[in-house]
Amino acid sequence: MTQDWARLGTMLKRARESRGLQQKFVAKSLTVERGAIYNIEKGAIKKLTGTINRYAEMVGWAPESLRLVLEGGDPVTVDDIERSTAGKGQAEPAVAGDPGQAGLSLVVRKALSQGELIDSEVQSLGTPDGQIQVAIVARAQPGATAAQLDQAGMVWARVRLALIKALDEEQGGGR
Repeated sequence: MTQDWARLGTMLKRARESRGLQQKFVAKSLTVERGAIYNIEKGAIKKLTGTINRYAEMVGWAPESLRLVLEGGDPVTVDDIERSTAGKGQAEPAVAGDPGQAGLSLVVRKALSQGELIDSEVQSLGTPDGQIQVAIVARAQPGATAAQLDQAGMVWARVRLALIKALDEEQGGGR
């Protein structure tokens, strides 16, 4: 069966746009150049890569969706799966015992459930019409050693300071 890479790219682009995500944000989140996302969306990539798999996960696609779309079918989203099991007595997988995480993407729920907690941060940003809250949870890789936890903590401390500085600048230094 012929694999339709252009169709896959178009459908990933539509899924990204429906979530309000910009190519630049997706590229940065996946730690690739923006051109890589452009090439995926144009169908210029002819094999499944880790980047394409992470992109699909980021837009809420279930793992089998890439194969389904390449073969001419439609993607299955994680939301579709959760809706189909909701009425069958199967509870949504809990993450850290918090049912309030049901509205979070699979990528975020997975990240919240893995590794040892280093720190968490909630920052408020003023907008012309009110405020938004930004929540960050920093976790080390699963099974991290004490030395790796210390190193992760130091990296987080630097990132946290940069984040606070950026938020202060966004607010005009008046926080």
